[in-house]
Amino acid sequence: MEKPLTPRSAAKRAAMLDAAQACFLESGYTSTSVDEVASRAGVSKATIYAHFNSKDDLFSAIICRRCDDQAEGLSSLSLPPGNDARTLLTTIAQRLLALFLSPQVMGIYRMVIAEAPRHPELARIWYEAGPMRGKTRLVELFEQMKARGLLTYDDAPRVVDIFVGTLRGECFHRALIDLPPNPIFSPDSTVAAAVDLMLKACAAKT
Repeated sequence: MEKPLTPRSAAKRAAMLDAAQACFLESGYTSTSVDEVASRAGVSKATIYAHFNSKDDLFSAIICRRCDDQAEGLSSLSLPPGNDARTLLTTIAQRLLALFLSPQVMGIYRMVIAEAPRHPELARIWYEAGPMRGKTRLVELFEQMKARGLLTYDDAPRVVDIFVGTLRGECFHRALIDLPPNPIFSPDSTVAAAVDLMLKACAAKT
């Protein structure tokens, strides 16, 4: 087991991760040097290597930290009382799309996509720590709605895939490549479309 960090060491590690993330987002993974990260964090290069074995290790730590933040946000998402499927699905969809469109999440996503061919292990770490953990939580929420008699389906993971895929539509992809928003595919209309689709396909018959 790793020895727990002292508060001072933990703060220094967090500062290095903050600096590295800023450098990676501004310059890209390949163009960022460890020297640049050390300078931005106000530490020596030796200090960086005392905490991280390599630039890959540093990048991996950033991905894991961001995915932990995302997972924490999804873990805190719980179904409020009530039996209005539209309201419950809308709440989930709004939280998810806000997460997808946040600058921090979008920046990490772009970096992983760019580096995946050269660093497949980092892509795997991101996928397992981020999307897979998020999907597990969403399946739990959908199963809760099914248990309440609000939804009916046979394959929860596949239903969740469709729901998330609808949210990752034009609104998301235009933001991903920095195109101007299309008002027809606004966040609100994207959420409404995803919810309508789920209700038409999976709403329990009353």
